[in-house]
Amino acid sequence: MMTATRKADRLLGAPERRAFKCEQFEFRATGDATATLTGYASVFDKGYEMYGGPDKGGWTEIVDKRAFDETLKRKPDLHLLINHEGMPLARTKSGTLQLSTDSVGLKVEADLNRADPDVQRLEVKMSRGDMDEMSFAFRTVRQEWNDTETERRLLELNLDKGDVSVVNFGANPHTSAGVRSALAAISEGDLAELRSIDPADIQSAYEILGQLLTGDTADEPTEPKQGMSVAQARRLLLLTA
Repeated sequence: MMTATRKADRLLGAPERRAFKCEQFEFRATGDATATLTGYASVFDKGYEMYGGPDKGGWTEIVDKRAFDETLKRKPDLHLLINHEGMPLARTKSGTLQLSTDSVGLKVEADLNRADPDVQRLEVKMSRGDMDEMSFAFRTVRQEWNDTETERRLLELNLDKGDVSVVNFGANPHTSAGVRSALAAISEGDLAELRSIDPADIQSAYEILGQLLTGDTADEPTEPKQGMSVAQARRLLLLTA
């Protein structure tokens, strides 16, 4: 029988990505050969749903307004990319990419070369409104969860060797693309766990959670049923999704 692993233990220090639709997102030509891109890769103190939210086994997540303070003090090395891939459009190390925080969130400012074919493609897509989201890659250093693991506050994040990207669709975990990203980063321990799963356990997990959804139990069971706790059932179904 599998052993349940807390979300907090599984996510601390693991590579993650988040995407946000930018309300203040601008590509502005500053000359025949130069342009400036500004936007927010993250917003503070605004909850968003992960993996479908608490009702679907996920959680609500909030980025604390001090989450980037320490990593920015250390001057992290990041690239500005398109959809988290390809050659860099700008880089903090070269001084062409600047990151800062204000009352809104993590602000991105990049000096771009309009002779770069990737910049030319981006300019067209942004001017048409085809690309209007930003995403950032990070690792969690400190976090807080509530007792039921349905709310997560990101207290300190590490941005070094990650990236900020202009994206057409953000790969947050509640989308199919996000699930694929999460599975790509799954640990060796979880892979071994997947290989050892008995199909009968999956059926038991559906039966346990089905009881909760149909109201067969007034409250979440505190004692294991059919040899499996509700937390274990949820984890098994997340692993096999």
